[in-house]
Amino acid sequence: MLNASFAFAKGMTEDLERALWARGILDWDLARAHPEEVAEGVGGGRAGKLAELLAEAEKARTQRDRGWFRQHFLPAEAWRLWRGYCPEPRIALVDIETTGLTPGYDQITVIGLADRTGARVFVAGKPMPGDEPLDRFPAALKDYDLIVTFNGENFDLPFIERHFKDTGFRFDLPHLDLLILSRSLGIAGGLKDIEKQVGIVRGGDIAGMRGSEAITLWGAWKNGDVAAYKKITTYCKADCANLWDLAEVLYKRRWDKVYTAHAKVIDFARTKGQQLTIFG
Repeated sequence: MLNASFAFAKGMTEDLERALWARGILDWDLARAHPEEVAEGVGGGRAGKLAELLAEAEKARTQRDRGWFRQHFLPAEAWRLWRGYCPEPRIALVDIETTGLTPGYDQITVIGLADRTGARVFVAGKPMPGDEPLDRFPAALKDYDLIVTFNGENFDLPFIERHFKDTGFRFDLPHLDLLILSRSLGIAGGLKDIEKQVGIVRGGDIAGMRGSEAITLWGAWKNGDVAAYKKITTYCKADCANLWDLAEVLYKRRWDKVYTAHAKVIDFARTKGQQLTIFG
């Protein structure tokens, strides 16, 4: 979707973007190849500014300028980055478990980080063998260009930044919050509810588990319950890994709603040739 996106440019609206798609300007390459069509669709002034911003976007993508994309693709439009922005291995799926809901008062107990190769956890205190201490998370995130969460805009990211504030850590990469995307599609409910609605099934002893139980499990682990540790870390890994399939479903629905209904394929070579034959 990234290469088909124009609405991130200043002065562009979704209506103007759809006007470009309806004129056959379906991606950045076509916009560059047919500037006259862009100008007729959105006006000469906007067309010039759009051309400049598209050049900026290409440069930022080549240079892995994550801050540029974070600035220009705010949470409501970050879903457009799911395809075409970065390679799949550089997409980070993140979820946290905490002792409560208040950053600065409650503490992070587990941070889950998943990608297409699998999931791992960073655990407060002394992790069990195979897991990592919490303070290694910021360094691990440097390998990625896009972060994906569910309700991370209001919960996970503020908690993480607050936890690491003494180190100066701040998220500088664009953020796709699947809660925002689901709400834009009229889908209500929390992560587990939405997973069920789209056919994502959890098995084993975490089937039906909710985040509130993770608080109890952490308390049990602090008292030496190894089974509780394994359950909370398995649960956190699933929360992360399942975000991939959920993002795929939600992205496809949003794409069809925003783009497919308005896009028109035009053979510009044939059309321009006909014009030359008639008027040349």
